[in-house]
Amino acid sequence: MTRTIARRLLSVIPVMGVVAVCVFLLLHLAPGDPAAIMAGDNATPQNIAAIRTKLGLDQPLWWQFVTWIGTLLRGDLGRSLFWGDPVFSLVQQRAGPTASLALTTLLVAVTIALGLGVAAAARAGTWMDRSVMAFATLGFSMPVFVVGYALIFVFAIQLRWLPVPEVIPFW
Repeated sequence: MTRTIARRLLSVIPVMGVVAVCVFLLLHLAPGDPAAIMAGDNATPQNIAAIRTKLGLDQPLWWQFVTWIGTLLRGDLGRSLFWGDPVFSLVQQRAGPTASLALTTLLVAVTIALGLGVAAAARAGTWMDRSVMAFATLGFSMPVFVVGYALIFVFAIQLRWLPVPEVIPFW
């Protein structure tokens, strides 16, 4: 048993390596130059070159990857392009509210699922059982954003039980 667990854990290493290479390459294939974006519209080529040097974007791609992996392994997620703050501190600020929302959602979902599951099991083979099964299948097969918009429509717009959510800009 221990050998199987160790083998499975060791098989994660090459998978994570491939994922890291793919993520790194996708970041570099994305359109736009981060240095030009950070410098702004009125930047001179010298300003852009200075930012590229500061970010290490003037280095060979393989060296950028090695540097990127090294900083990730040290827990350094870099600095935000918009705020200039360390990304780790920005994630840390939002971790509490995110965890609170996730746990509340999980509690509500488990409560509803257990109630419906017990009701369906008590009436196996009846319309109640089939309805709960259809509802669960429909819920699992729909994308989360569609379910979210449907719930907003029903509870915020139609029933007016909740306030309509507003967009909070990032910057």
